Amino acid sequence: MKAIIALAVLTIIMMAVIAVLTREKQATVQKRREYVKKKPLSNNEQVMYWRLIGALPDHMVLTQVSLGRCLGTKDSVGLDTLTSKSLDFVICDKASDVVAVVELDNKTHNHKTFSKEDEKKYKALKNAGIDIIRWRASSLPSEADIRERFTLMDPTKKLRAVKAKTHQTSIFGIGIGKYRNTGAG
Repeated sequence: MKAIIALAVLTIIMMAVIAVLTREKQATVQKRREYVKKKPLSNNEQVMYWRLIGALPDHMVLTQVSLGRCLGTKDSVGLDTLTSKSLDFVICDKASDVVAVVELDNKTHNHKTFSKEDEKKYKALKNAGIDIIRWRASSLPSEADIRERFTLMDPTKKLRAVKAKTHQTSIFGIGIGKYRNTGAG
């Protein structure tokens, strides 16, 4: 009888220990899942945002825009994998027409690590006739550099990206490297 009581007490103790450990683990998991506020833009993106605003005062500067908000297809096939991608900056005229996309390249955007998804994103933008302007995050352009990159066209009063006189070989092999990387260093 004493053995049965000892076994029952031992079982109760083990169950209590398991319950405590389970609660602690759940509390740890719950703490990791708590939502915390964070800044939507990195430090470099914040600097670039204010420079774009200063350089392009008559245009809308949108940040972290879903690619699906700027591109569509006639039959909605083909954008599935791209719709989750975002664009660093989208420059629009007052009618909300996309004038250009500005992307900041950080250290993960070099020739060796450029992802296939980014390649698809840039090809889709180019095919839709949207100018892509890329600057390195390590060497952000000044407001003057940004204004130089854009020019006002008299007939439509729309801002367009200016193609450089000097052509680079295609960046990442997708034919978008025909624009001078002003300020990229």
